[in-house]
Amino acid sequence: MRQLYSRLFRLIEQYYWIWFSFLTALTAFLCFRCLGIGVIDSWDEARHGISAYEMMQSGNYLINTFAGTADYWNVKPPLSFLTVAAGFSLFGYTAVGLRFFSALSYLLTSVLTGLFARRYGHAASLFTMAFLAANYFPFKAHLVRAGDADSLYLLLFTLAMLAMLNIRKNPYWICVCGLCFSFAFLTKSFHAGMIAAAGGLFLLLTGELKRLKPHIWAGFLLSAAVPALLWAVFRYQYDGMTFFRCMYEADIAGRTAAGGLEGHGFPFTFYLTSIFWNFDLIYGFLSLIILLGILYLLIRPLRKKDTPLPAADQTGILLWLFVPLCGFSLVATKLMWYVYPCIVPLCLLAAIFLDSFLRTEKVPAWLLSLCFVTAAAGTSVFIWNNYEDNVRGAHSNALQTFVMEQFDRNDRLAGSVVYLDAYDPFLYENTDSWQQNMRLLALMEGDLDCRDGGAKAFLEDEKSCLLILSIPFLNDHPQLMQYEILADNGQYLLLQKP
Repeated sequence: MRQLYSRLFRLIEQYYWIWFSFLTALTAFLCFRCLGIGVIDSWDEARHGISAYEMMQSGNYLINTFAGTADYWNVKPPLSFLTVAAGFSLFGYTAVGLRFFSALSYLLTSVLTGLFARRYGHAASLFTMAFLAANYFPFKAHLVRAGDADSLYLLLFTLAMLAMLNIRKNPYWICVCGLCFSFAFLTKSFHAGMIAAAGGLFLLLTGELKRLKPHIWAGFLLSAAVPALLWAVFRYQYDGMTFFRCMYEADIAGRTAAGGLEGHGFPFTFYLTSIFWNFDLIYGFLSLIILLGILYLLIRPLRKKDTPLPAADQTGILLWLFVPLCGFSLVATKLMWYVYPCIVPLCLLAAIFLDSFLRTEKVPAWLLSLCFVTAAAGTSVFIWNNYEDNVRGAHSNALQTFVMEQFDRNDRLAGSVVYLDAYDPFLYENTDSWQQNMRLLALMEGDLDCRDGGAKAFLEDEKSCLLILSIPFLNDHPQLMQYEILADNGQYLLLQKP
């Protein structure tokens, strides 16, 4: 049995790059498959899409706007808007363009973390990538398959932490860490402070603070400050301190105020119960591996002479995990995606412990084989669930599908004034106002001029215009029967006033 088990690990070592390529392809499949099918969400995704669209129309790539005016609600620096605009440039005004760089950012996060984990063993590297492929909730909401800032922020946070863990080998990595911090600030504003907190504590606790020479500090300060300061100078030319004041009020004062911002106030334990209990079993599974790994290290007859990772790496990964987890737990406003950066070290640490345990020679081969099969099978089930729910289960809704079917940027209806009076499946209610997600879709599909007011405003408009109407609503406005019906799918109508 021991010989067969040893042969298994030799196969992992011998064909590592084949397995690595397979997991990269699997993660890419989960990231990009059916990327353009899922319903477009309001708020962050739609807001980013509209701002990126308007940047491209105006040619001003420093100021994010909404409905043609400077946006003081989504008060983030422009980097994430620019990536959405880049996606539109590559793939047109489509949902794929909206989300492409979010999916790419997560793929790069997985690949780079997997490559980094090779220092702890090839099995650790492969398990890290497999765990990140099984990472259910970021695929479902606000990250991998959403056109907003969080996936790019996760990539920059991860790069900063990987650079931090390399400082002992080469102190110039601190400049990479500083650059990632600056770009993270340009993506998610003050959320980048968690990078500074984790990095500062790492330098202090490992003694690296004393080893850094003045010219390295100078390079770090330049890399950390210059990109953000350049943007700040240009932004100040536009509206003075207004945007910066709104940034502070939203991201610092608003989110730390008692009760939280916009109804998202939760107790300190919210993230602990959310990650390890409520949302998905994958995180409990990873946490169990880590807890068993710690117990394994504490059992003297089994424990190896050396721990699975150097003391500095251990300190860095634990800071990477707990600084944002504890930091955002202290903030009144809590949203699940704030602590997505914690999931990467959770996967990494679980993979390191699992690799270390599976290599021990003091445990019977049959037990190691059982643990290996259990971990592999469990991870495969989580990956399949991720695929079933978030990839295969991706779908649009009836109203968004109707708009996509009826409009094209190159047909005669492009640029038309459009009113809406319909049941919106995203809201689960009737509406005569254009929500952010529908407004973005209308812009992408036909550069439409979206007007609120519904059928009443359509009837009062003296100029040529269109109306999207739920068919049962004809009973409320029988005078609409006089207008031409351009489309009827049994649920919605597209009416035209000449």
